[in-house]
Amino acid sequence: MPLNLDPESAAARDFAKRCVPEGESLDVGLLLSAFFHATDLNERVPELEPFFQKPEVCSDEVPREIPLSRALVSPVTDLAKNNADPITPVAFFSALLWSPPGMSFAAEKGVPEEALNRALATLRGEADTSEAGSPGKSANTTVEGWRIGWRGTERRKEALEELNPFGRMLTEGRPPQEKIIGMDEEIQALLKSLVKRKQRSALIIGLPGVGKTALVRELARRLMVGDPNIPTRMRDYDIFELSSNFLKAGTSLVGQYEERVNKLIKTLSENSKIILFVDEVHSLLQSGMHEKGNFTEANEAFKKALAQGDFSMIGATTTAEFRHYLEPDQALVQRFSIVSIQPPTPGEVLAIVEGRLPEIEGFYDVEIPAEILRKAVDLTEEYLPTRAQPRKAIQLLDEACAYCVTRTPPLEEVTEGVLWESLEDTVGHELLREETLTQGGLFGALSRKIVGQDEALEGICRAFISGLGGWVTERDHPRGVFLFGGPTGVGKTETALLLAKELGGGREALVRVDCNTLQPSGGDSGHALNVLLGPAPGYIGYVRGKGGLLSRIREHPESIVLFDEIEKADPGVGELLLQILDSGRCEDNDGNLLDFRRAFIVFTTNAGVVYDAPKTIGFLKAAELEGPRADVEKLKAEIRRKGLGEEFLGRISHYFIFGGLSPDAVTAILETQLEKLQDTAELRGYELEWGQGVVGHLVSQWQPRFGVRHLLAILRNRIVEQLSVADAQGELDGVGRIRLTVADEGKEETPAGTAIRERKGDTLVIGLG
Repeated sequence: MPLNLDPESAAARDFAKRCVPEGESLDVGLLLSAFFHATDLNERVPELEPFFQKPEVCSDEVPREIPLSRALVSPVTDLAKNNADPITPVAFFSALLWSPPGMSFAAEKGVPEEALNRALATLRGEADTSEAGSPGKSANTTVEGWRIGWRGTERRKEALEELNPFGRMLTEGRPPQEKIIGMDEEIQALLKSLVKRKQRSALIIGLPGVGKTALVRELARRLMVGDPNIPTRMRDYDIFELSSNFLKAGTSLVGQYEERVNKLIKTLSENSKIILFVDEVHSLLQSGMHEKGNFTEANEAFKKALAQGDFSMIGATTTAEFRHYLEPDQALVQRFSIVSIQPPTPGEVLAIVEGRLPEIEGFYDVEIPAEILRKAVDLTEEYLPTRAQPRKAIQLLDEACAYCVTRTPPLEEVTEGVLWESLEDTVGHELLREETLTQGGLFGALSRKIVGQDEALEGICRAFISGLGGWVTERDHPRGVFLFGGPTGVGKTETALLLAKELGGGREALVRVDCNTLQPSGGDSGHALNVLLGPAPGYIGYVRGKGGLLSRIREHPESIVLFDEIEKADPGVGELLLQILDSGRCEDNDGNLLDFRRAFIVFTTNAGVVYDAPKTIGFLKAAELEGPRADVEKLKAEIRRKGLGEEFLGRISHYFIFGGLSPDAVTAILETQLEKLQDTAELRGYELEWGQGVVGHLVSQWQPRFGVRHLLAILRNRIVEQLSVADAQGELDGVGRIRLTVADEGKEETPAGTAIRERKGDTLVIGLG
C-alpha cells in the first residue's frame, strides 16, 4: 500500500532515496535525517540538529525503487494503512521518531531523553493545531494513530503512575543496546503463549543462570525497537516487571497488602496491553498447601483474577521451585503455557560470550583473546557441572577481568593462567590438573601412608591419573569406578581418603556413604534410597534443600564418592547405582540434579576374603603368620549373592585387591606409629625410647584377620593408656624420660597383654607383658 504523502513530504522521501548507496536499503536513520534537512523541521526543533547529520547525495536521479530495511517495514506499512489524508512532514517525522525503531536510533545517537521528549511535544502540538480544523478528521488518525498508539495515550501515563510504586516498566525509556543471542526459539514460544485468545499467560522455567529473566527483557527490547517478527497486535504492548517484595514492603497490616493487590489487579484488568512480569513467581503464587500466612488470602485473590483471564502475565522460576511450590497445584499450573529453557550448547555459549565481549572489555579495559573465550567455556563445562550456562562462563570472565585490574601493576590481558586462578577462586580450592600430578608422584604420596600394598597402589595410581586425562572428549559417566577388595584394616578406606585429599588440592574432597546405613529394612528399599537422596516432600524428615548423602556432590562435584562396605547395602539401591555409573547423573528427591561426571566412584568390600591361618590357642609368632587374602571370584560371587547382580559388577572399570599384611609391613607400620608417639611426647617435654625387642613383642600379639585396626588397638591399650593413667595420677611429675621395655617372661605380676609401670629416678619404665 503506497504512502499518501503531501508534496513536501514526497520531496523529502525522494531526497532520502537519492542518498541510499547502491545496493543498500533505506534505514530509519537516513529517512529521519532526510526529512529533518529537506524540510523546515530543522527550524522547528533545532535542538535535534546535532544528532541528525545531513545525508550525502549518492544519485543524481531519484531511484525508481529502494528496498526498506526490516525495521522500517512495520512503521511505514502502518502509516500507509492509518492515513487516508496526505501526511505532512511534521506528522511523518514525529510518528517515525516515536516508533520503536526511531526511538532506538535516537538512543544510538545519544539524543538526551529530555530534548527528545520536548521536540516530540512541540511537533505533536503543531500537528494537532494544524489539523484541528479539518472537517471530519481526528488528530489521532495522523499523529496519535499506530505511530504513537497505546504508548502515547494519557491512559497509559495514568496506568504507569499507578504501577510505579510496585516495580518498573521494561518498555519505558530507551531500549537497551545489549541484544540477547541465541534465544529466538524461546522468544517465539513466549510470543505464541501471549497472543492466545484465552490463557494468555506463560511460565518460564529452567535452571538458575540459563537466562529466564534475560528472555523477558529481550522481548521487551524487541517490542521497543519494533522487531518485525513481533505479531502486529502486540507491537505496542508493554511489559511491567513486578516484585512481590514491592507489594509487601511497608505493609504492617494485612489489609494494606490486600488493598495493594486489589489495586494492582484493577490496573492490569483495565489495561489489557500491559503484560505483568514476575520474577521468582513462586513467592507470589505458592499454594496455600505449603504455608498459610497473613498474605495467603490476597495471593489467592490474585490467582483467581489470573484464572479468569483478567490480565496477561509472565512468570519465571527455577525448575526446583516450580516442582516444589507450583506443580502440586495443577489448577494453577494449567492457567499458564510452559516455556522451558534448556542450557545452551558449548557452541551457543561461545557465540553468546563473543556477543558480550565488547561490553566486558570496555568495562574493565582488559583484552580477552579469542582462545581465552573458548577456554572459559570449556573450563566451566568441565569444572562447574552443577551451574548453568551461559551465566557461569560470563561470571568466570568477569572474575578473570576483576583479577587483572586488581593486580599491582594491573594486567592488560586475560591469560590462561589468570583463568585458572579465577576458576579456583570460584570453586574455593586448588584444582588438580593432569599436568600437576604424575603417576610416580601419586604413588609416593600413597605409599608413605599405605604400607605393604604396592601392587594395588600402582594400579590405582595409573587408573586415577588416566581418569584425570583429557582424552575423553564427551564425558557422560564418572571419571573412574573402582572396587577395593581385601581383608579389613589393610588400607582400602584410607586409600580412598588419601585420593580425596589429592583431588581436593589438600582438602578432603569426599562424599562418604557408610553402607551400614543402607542395610535392608523389612524388604523395603525406601529407607536406603531416602538416606542417599533424601526423603520426598511431605514425608517425615524432609527438609527443603537438604537432600541426602549423595546431594553433597552439588557442593563438591570434583570428589571421591566412597561407598564403604558395599556388600552391606540394600540390593534395592542397585538401580540407582546403575544410573549413576551409566550416565553420571541422577536427581535427588528434591528435584536437584546430582552430577557425578567429575567424580571417582570407589566401592570397598571385605567380601570374598579367605582366612587360612590355623586355629590355635594363644597368639602365633610373627614368623608363623599366614595372612588372609582376597579371592576375586569369591568376591564377585559374594556380591551377586547379596543381590547387586552381574550388571553392577560389569560397570566397575577397575578391581584392586589389597592383600593381607606381611610381618614386615606390620613392623613398619608399628615403628611409624611409635615415631609419631615419640613426637607427641617431645612436644610435652619427655623423651620416649624403646628397647630392641619391643616392636617384635607387640607384633607377635597382632591378629592378622583384624588388620591395622587391631595393631593400633594394641598400641593404644598397651602404651597410650598407661601414659594417660600415669599422667592423671601424677606419676610423670619430675620425669624426663619414658622407656618402653619387654617385661620378663614368666613373671606373675605381668600377664600377657598387660603392662606395668615402674619409676627409676627421672625415668618411667613401662614393661609390656
